[in-house]
Amino acid sequence: MGPARADGILDDADLVSAPGAAQGSEFSFTSTTAQALTVTLTDDRQPAGFQSLQIAVTLGDALVGSAAVDPTTHVATVAVPAATGIYKFHVIGTPTNLGFGSFGSFSVCTAPQATPAACIAADSYSGNIQTPSAVSTTGQSTLNTTFTSTVAGTYSVTLIDDGFPVALTSVVAGISQGSAPIAGPITPGSTPTQVTLAAATPYSLLIFATADSTVLAGLYSIEITDPTGASVFVRSLPVGELASSTAVSNSAAQSLTLTLTDLAYPQALAGLGAAVTSGASLLGKLTASGTQSIAAPAANLELWQYAVAASSPGAYQLSLASSTASLLSTTQVVNPANASTATSFAFAATVPSAGSYNLTVSDYGFPAQLATLTSTIAQNGTVLTTDSNGNFTASAGTVIVLADATAATGSIGIFGVTVATTASVPTVLLDQTQAVGGVFSSRTVTLGTAGQFEVTLSDLNFPAAFPDLAVLVTQGSQILGKIYGQGTQGNSFLFNATPGNYQFTFVTTPGSSNYGLYGIAVSPAAPTVSLAASTTSVSSGQPVQLTWTTTNSTACTASGATGWDGSEPTSSSGVAVTITASVTLTLSCTGPGGMASQSVAVAATPALKSGGGGGALDLAWLALLSMLIALRSWRWRANHAANRRGPRICAR
Repeated sequence: MGPARADGILDDADLVSAPGAAQGSEFSFTSTTAQALTVTLTDDRQPAGFQSLQIAVTLGDALVGSAAVDPTTHVATVAVPAATGIYKFHVIGTPTNLGFGSFGSFSVCTAPQATPAACIAADSYSGNIQTPSAVSTTGQSTLNTTFTSTVAGTYSVTLIDDGFPVALTSVVAGISQGSAPIAGPITPGSTPTQVTLAAATPYSLLIFATADSTVLAGLYSIEITDPTGASVFVRSLPVGELASSTAVSNSAAQSLTLTLTDLAYPQALAGLGAAVTSGASLLGKLTASGTQSIAAPAANLELWQYAVAASSPGAYQLSLASSTASLLSTTQVVNPANASTATSFAFAATVPSAGSYNLTVSDYGFPAQLATLTSTIAQNGTVLTTDSNGNFTASAGTVIVLADATAATGSIGIFGVTVATTASVPTVLLDQTQAVGGVFSSRTVTLGTAGQFEVTLSDLNFPAAFPDLAVLVTQGSQILGKIYGQGTQGNSFLFNATPGNYQFTFVTTPGSSNYGLYGIAVSPAAPTVSLAASTTSVSSGQPVQLTWTTTNSTACTASGATGWDGSEPTSSSGVAVTITASVTLTLSCTGPGGMASQSVAVAATPALKSGGGGGALDLAWLALLSMLIALRSWRWRANHAANRRGPRICAR
């Protein structure tokens, strides 16, 4: 009988985007009642329709279905079979270029198949996808786009200089229809500019912004609302060298904490800032290390980062979190303008008290060895001395590991960074992995029990297969298992674990589609049972010896014969079972990973009969046989004696 799988520790699917591609959007919900569903993806065409828009629906690590939006109806549907579990939506798309970048919005409706328009609010969502905009090195940015009015009447245009990281030198907007100016110049102010527009008419919006001549970076917001108060255009836009925002999904209206820290290693940054916006609203900003509380709506937020290195690299930490969860946490290295940013990586660890600690930086040689790998560790801007074993002394507080790594030409590499105490049983303070030369993600999986675990990695072929896909499982500098291959499909491996944290590092190169979707499952390994009998046939009433071994099992049950039923240990070197009839003996064992069993067949042959009844005939035959044997023996002795006396002389 084959093994039955139990619920896994990790059962998920993740979307991968190539560098420079529009970041995909993901949303998940838990279905506690099995019902057939219809998932409808709609291109909202705000501010413009997508060039392409697709959705994949997964249940755990399996692909349920996928579809592409029809360019005529602007919708796509996926039929979802009835099941319970965690569903996840993965939306990818190519927005239309709007002059200031590529941006588009969409909505996803989850409804019962019988009533596909009756959206289940908790299981539906809306989002946006944007292609990162090019960074201007001149300190100037121009927006030249269009918007469409809804109803005739007076519209309000609100233009705001967000003053991040400093105020703009200037920002001015204008609205026109064809070559005819409608309104302008519109400048930032406390009072919105009122503009009269016709109904259902396209208008051009032109904005020109100039950043501070020293900082060369800025941020502004614009919102246009119709007479009913509905927004027809709303955006926050970067100026100059300010990079595109990072989209962060905030599932509920709540208070968030924005934290920004200059790690001052190897040198303090020349400039540092972070801001959070929603639509055209600036929710909060920091222009130096610090913490700020933000009242955030339930929406997709944009997190803007500004960092400039001095004469040497620097590093900073940024986090946005609620009281219960982290929405984003990152450590970034910032190199001087003339240096490459692709080879330096920073990691932060908190040292609980003054004392001796250990740093281990390991090239995992997977999928290939790195060309170079060097590292230093510092505290309060001062490099700490490490001995040949990586031991160093530090005070209580934050330590920063700076690693410089380059991949071999045309390949990908992975290294790990571990900071731990030097006790006989070390306490791990930092255990992170980093890929060099490829798209990667890393997650920590906590295992609460010891045992053998199975890892399964699957290419879900959405929107196309990966050219390559890999996963590496590590703990500290120890590699516990790995998968790497072309178009990997459902590959798996087993590894032995004790309670603790394990790093799962995924690395890949998305194909020409710029996207890929993989499934990952981690579960306790299924039990195995090996049962053997000393013989396959015995006389009725005689015993047979059974021996067995199991793996990944915690309890076993015997069945099939009297004396072979009920609980048994998970292994045995020999148990005698009396066989009175031909039987099939079975041992079934369960463990965290499910159930498995094995059976052996033992035949019983008739025993030799004795006693009354038909046995009397058997005794008579035995008596006759004994007499014949005795007579034969007497004749032999007589002949032997005659031969010894010699030949007999007969008288004539």
